[in-house]
Amino acid sequence: MLKLLRGFTLKNSSEKELSKSLKNVLGFTPGNISLYKQAFLHSSKRETVNNERLEFLGDAVLGAVVAEYVFKLYPYKDEGFLTQLRSKIVNRQSLQQLAVKLGIDKYLKTGIKETEKGKSSAYGDAFEALIGAIYLDKGFTVCKKFIVQRIIKLHLNLDELANTDTDYKSQLQIYTQKNKLSLEYRLLSEEQRGRDKIYTVQVFINNEPYVKFEHYSKRSAEQKAAQLTLEQLSLTL
Repeated sequence: MLKLLRGFTLKNSSEKELSKSLKNVLGFTPGNISLYKQAFLHSSKRETVNNERLEFLGDAVLGAVVAEYVFKLYPYKDEGFLTQLRSKIVNRQSLQQLAVKLGIDKYLKTGIKETEKGKSSAYGDAFEALIGAIYLDKGFTVCKKFIVQRIIKLHLNLDELANTDTDYKSQLQIYTQKNKLSLEYRLLSEEQRGRDKIYTVQVFINNEPYVKFEHYSKRSAEQKAAQLTLEQLSLTL
């Protein structure tokens, strides 16, 4: 009985510490702390419960809030501009960076090696799962306020983002077409690491090898390889 009480006390104490720590990140005290603990539990831990369902929910809520925000912020811009800007805000690379800025990486529990975490989408997944947890815990109004006040206004410069071309594959394609060169992204390897796959992609221009890059997302590997190739060619726009 004493051992059971001690275990309960330790669990209660750790949850209080997590709640106190999260308050600094969120701007409010979490209600249902178990939701937040689940949000930081990546599927690679192979637990019965993980953050995938919360990630699914958070993705939808985040997309809706961002869409409304840019819609109202740019009343005279067309649908194409709004879609592209929303995509820049909620794409995987952006979410990875936002997660680190918020310190989510410190809470995340994964089965991924420390050296591999930056190549995975684990941080971005946890960010979306956190949004899902906030929505279920506090409702849409509080969740929307967190996204707008603590994410968009604090960490994003939308005017600068709107004028930044981050589609490096398109930039490289424009260059190769203009110079009548062939462009190919070759998948060199597809390796299973735990429950995830890691893709190694290399850029070939006129069958000449350029930069190769590996990532848990094939699309991200291609984008990064294109970006580094542009830098190698001194062509980054």
